[in-house]
Amino acid sequence: MSKLSLALLGTPRLTLSGDSLDDVFYEKVEALLAYLVVEGNRPHRREVLAELFWPELSDDHARSNLRYALFKLREGLQDKTSATPFLLVNRTSIRFNQESSYFLDVNELLDAFDHSYRPKNALTIDDLERLCALYRGDFMEQSTLTENELFYDWLCNKRDSYHRFQLILLSKLIEKYTAEEDYESALHHAHHYITLDPLDESGYHRLIELLAISGKNTKAIEAYNNLSHLLGMELGIRPNEESTELIRNLLNNQTIHASAS
Repeated sequence: MSKLSLALLGTPRLTLSGDSLDDVFYEKVEALLAYLVVEGNRPHRREVLAELFWPELSDDHARSNLRYALFKLREGLQDKTSATPFLLVNRTSIRFNQESSYFLDVNELLDAFDHSYRPKNALTIDDLERLCALYRGDFMEQSTLTENELFYDWLCNKRDSYHRFQLILLSKLIEKYTAEEDYESALHHAHHYITLDPLDESGYHRLIELLAISGKNTKAIEAYNNLSHLLGMELGIRPNEESTELIRNLLNNQTIHASAS
């Protein structure tokens, strides 16, 4: 049985039994497949899909384009010769077959996020490392289908959700490394966190604390200055009192140590 793999967190990477599908599908066909897989819990009426992907065309023209896109999908996925096709198709609707053999990185992220709140299913550091590595970038990064308003709204909503889930899992990983006093690993992921969300002051505060714990006071002050600059430029505000107090304490400690020497 062929296995379909969809890595959609970042620039899409699609493979069938290890062979790349990147040159098999043009972008809109790839986007149609991604939509059907991510929203695979229900069938989708043909007219809805036609409007979603070809809103600028007449109904007949849009449905004709959908039929051709569906033909290319089934051809590329070798569905016509498969005992367990990836797509379940009839005259009125299309649905992704969740009983087929496939991998979707988004599902891995969502399942992990769900399990992370169940005490009996606590994720290990290795689990979190593997899951965080799945997130190569924004969901379906570099998509150019921005003029399809309905599709683009869906895309942006998914991007926001998966980005938020990734930050939560990354926070849990940083907490676990910090609890084990593996500050270098915690710092590595804390730096990654602020690249994903540079205006999240809590992420900077955690980075500053880790730098301070590691004895990297100069780096901690640099991080605070970067935060102050970003907040001032982007939001017109200053860092909160908690971050400012932390830096003030670091500066006082440096002054005391310099005086003592």
